[in-house]
Amino acid sequence: MKRKTIILAALLFSATYVAQAQYTYKPFRIDVGTGLSFPVTTFGIGILGSVEPQYSIGRIAIGARVEYHAENNATEKDGELVKYNSAMLLTGDYRFSSGASRPFVGLGFGSYLMAADFVEHDDGSYSFFGQGAGAMLRAGVDMSHFRFALHYHITGSRKHDDLKVNFNYLALTIAVGIGGGRVSNAQEDK
Repeated sequence: MKRKTIILAALLFSATYVAQAQYTYKPFRIDVGTGLSFPVTTFGIGILGSVEPQYSIGRIAIGARVEYHAENNATEKDGELVKYNSAMLLTGDYRFSSGASRPFVGLGFGSYLMAADFVEHDDGSYSFFGQGAGAMLRAGVDMSHFRFALHYHITGSRKHDDLKVNFNYLALTIAVGIGGGRVSNAQEDK
């Protein structure tokens, strides 16, 4: 039964993929986005904002992403931890289709500036920061001028005294694309 379900799902996916109209898009686009983030090793939630200009050549898009991120975490110590990240990344995406909805996968590499404020309930507070290289993996879908994506940022961890802070995070984002709109239906041109 499980095998039949998988085969049926694959057939439905391929039928919708083939039936989807193929379009031509303008190559330059700027995505302005926001989202929620979640730490990988502890419980917490954060917010982020980003700007990413991209240039597309066929199904491949190359860009530069600037992202700011703040997150509030629980710690094993008696206190509260607030983390900040800012990233400057070179990005690349591959779109699986050129239809009206375009699923994609992508990655980015670059520099992360990381800072943390730790407030202990008994002993006061302290801050620390660092800079390092990192990477981002993502998958999502472009729909008209909107982009929905799941990002995983690999930034590593930093240690201050006896507190180790993991700066890796997972993010759900939505972005609005400025430019990069559809030019024409490629199938009608043939």
